[in-house]
Amino acid sequence: LIDMMLNNNDALQRLNFKHIPVLPPGAPHLLKSLTDDSISFIELAGVIERYPTIAARLISLANSAWSSPVSEITSLENACSRLGFDVVRSASIALAVSAPFDTSRCPEFNARFFWCSGLLAADGAAWLTQFSQSNQIEVPTARAAGLIHNLGLLLMADQLPKDIDQAIRLTQKEEGMQLSQALLYLLGFDHCDAGRQLGIAWELPELLVSAMDYRIDDELHEQVDEVTCLIDVTVSMLRALQHNRPWAIPQTRLEWLQITPAEASSVFERLSAQMTKVEELANTLFSG
Repeated sequence: LIDMMLNNNDALQRLNFKHIPVLPPGAPHLLKSLTDDSISFIELAGVIERYPTIAARLISLANSAWSSPVSEITSLENACSRLGFDVVRSASIALAVSAPFDTSRCPEFNARFFWCSGLLAADGAAWLTQFSQSNQIEVPTARAAGLIHNLGLLLMADQLPKDIDQAIRLTQKEEGMQLSQALLYLLGFDHCDAGRQLGIAWELPELLVSAMDYRIDDELHEQVDEVTCLIDVTVSMLRALQHNRPWAIPQTRLEWLQITPAEASSVFERLSAQMTKVEELANTLFSG
């Protein structure tokens, strides 16, 4: 096990953490505000208006065909009211954390598909948390955790574009191969490893760092922390939806989360019904 960890750390050196993309100034405060369950629309708008680019994109989204407003929306407060808390939170976080990354040198990387997965994961994690009896994670925090769970892949597409291209092509060639498997095969580490390092570099709360390194080693037979389990279950739902196959209910993980299979299945059905709408949202936000 020690040898494996050393080899993994050696492989991770390919990521240049001395020049890691940095969050825009004030973004940690924005993220904290967006995960505050007690914040009002007026207060939220007051925080977001300090970030003109995000504010402009939200107003644009509120006026888009996706939103279909009855009349033109010209203020951020009205845009927030039109879009609703969930969309404002998810869209603002996505816009904030995506800003430092450049994936233009990675043609196989599909930003709209990436953020569609993130937005769906945000919904799934939030809805699952509402059923959980443990009450350890607030719903806005679960939403943020779902949204950024795959951020390590964005870092890799920014810094290792040729390798990510090769890994994506490999999954297209080898039926049933997951991207994490292709990355481990080609690089010796995957997006979860990169995500943990990114979260640590950005000094994110440990809960969000765990969400970015959500792998569970079933061979250890150990119960994991709630957010890791939550994201693992959510990702299993996304894989089923994206490959148009039935969802295999992970009984043990649901027991850890204190969620019944019926409750989890209702979340899966809700995600399935929401998928087209979220795809349109991702296309609108990241069409450039």
